[in-house]
Amino acid sequence: MEIADLNVYSGGLIGLILSAGPVARGVVMLLLFFSVVSWTIIFYKWRQLSVAEHEGIKFLKIAKDSESFKRLATTYADNPDSPFYKLVLASYRELAGRQKEGTGPVVGLVPAVESVLRVSVAEETERLEHRLSFLATTANTAPFIGLFGTVWGIMDSFREIGMRGTTSLAVVAPGISEALITTALGLATAIPAVLGYNYLVSRLKGVSVKMENASAYIVNLISR
Repeated sequence: MEIADLNVYSGGLIGLILSAGPVARGVVMLLLFFSVVSWTIIFYKWRQLSVAEHEGIKFLKIAKDSESFKRLATTYADNPDSPFYKLVLASYRELAGRQKEGTGPVVGLVPAVESVLRVSVAEETERLEHRLSFLATTANTAPFIGLFGTVWGIMDSFREIGMRGTTSLAVVAPGISEALITTALGLATAIPAVLGYNYLVSRLKGVSVKMENASAYIVNLISR
């Protein structure tokens, strides 16, 4: 890059990053990595939980109008990726397997279906929760990564003061600039991760409640 180009960016964030030392650049790149991955997870999980919530509302409405489990399994069979469809599928497989073995009337199969549903709800909740831990990790570590860059920038400023024997702005400005960049980026990375994590966990709890309600409807239909 030509000197003229550097002068154009010297007053902005890009110019500060380009003029920073290797340690500050490493901290900035690490924070940018955390930020990009966090935003990717936030958008992906938002869409995934939105679809699951919509499927839950649809399933509960169909379950209320169903007269039997067979009718429910026949009616709600259009989305194999839905956690609610997987609850129906797990229940159907358990019923079919035990009835084929001749283990007794349907009423005696209810405890077995309840156990299968609890496992299925736990597995689907874990699947929907996958990758949310990265947001929590980002929220907890990003400020400290930024703080490391801050401390390093201040140390660099003191080193320059000791070497040049002056406290002029030209001497301390580069190190202070590095400190401010990493501090700002650390906060800019951590804050969206915190907000995204709390929001997505709240949405996940809502989906989990709907899965528990769905399990109750399935057991009730099988008990009839």
